[in-house]
Amino acid sequence: MERPSYGYSSEDNPDPDSQSPPVCPRHPDRVSYVRCKRCERPACPDCQRPTPVGVLCVDCERELSKQQANSRPRNAMGGRIGKGKPYVTYTVIALCILGYVGQTVMPEVVYQLGVFSPFRALVMPWTFLTAGFLHGGVMHLLLNMYALFIVGQYLEPTMGRARFAAVYFSSVLGGHTAVYLIADPLGQAWVTGTLGASGGVFGLFAAMFIVNRRLGGQTAQILVLIGLNLVITFTVPNISWQGHLGGLVIGAVATAGMFALRPKATPGADRQALATRSALLHAGIVAGIVLLCVVLVVVKSMTVPY
Repeated sequence: MERPSYGYSSEDNPDPDSQSPPVCPRHPDRVSYVRCKRCERPACPDCQRPTPVGVLCVDCERELSKQQANSRPRNAMGGRIGKGKPYVTYTVIALCILGYVGQTVMPEVVYQLGVFSPFRALVMPWTFLTAGFLHGGVMHLLLNMYALFIVGQYLEPTMGRARFAAVYFSSVLGGHTAVYLIADPLGQAWVTGTLGASGGVFGLFAAMFIVNRRLGGQTAQILVLIGLNLVITFTVPNISWQGHLGGLVIGAVATAGMFALRPKATPGADRQALATRSALLHAGIVAGIVLLCVVLVVVKSMTVPY
């Protein structure tokens, strides 16, 4: 098999049997008797990369890293497959529990600073997200955390931590945006507080349906789950159906957009470059959703009588 030249001439890699001492191709003024185990070119100390099987030159080390990146398995969204536990899921659960502890210890402070209400949403925009960490009671907290735990165990490794977090928090944002858009400025809903992780959970339900459908998995049970939760949403009083529907729609849009804009790998393609492009496109989708929510809130605010 012919050895690749790596773009260097024979003058850069002198014959070891010649009278002249071997010099580093990258630094011709440096003599080096240490050779790369892969290409056998001399490598000075600055160009040596120690490995368990010997010393590699900087070019071979870079080439091997690129090959390993191209052969690395990818998740359903084209990102790197994460190792370990679903830490994003656990972090959200921990923050929700911490938020409920705060509601118990300092209820007035937490409710005033964290609960979302349309009438004050523009002056307290952080409540579009912080309300997703608060709950109306122990059962409300337990039901949402159980659903988040079950869905997150499967969906976070499948989508990747960053994309999973992006879908969840954009669904929380979308849920409260829907509450703001649908609330009547002259009605009680305009001054009613909304809280809970349900918008994000509904967004994950939609994401799980789309992921399973694209991967050829079972979707009937997920549809039943979504249907039952929608029935509960519209039949049980004091539940924000606007937030649930908003989270469901945004979760579906975000996940479907990520699949639609995921670059397709072809034989011989640079998979690392495709992964980078995929990450940028998916970040653009999330940014577009956030921008859309902001625009809708601004447009609605312009119609509110003061």
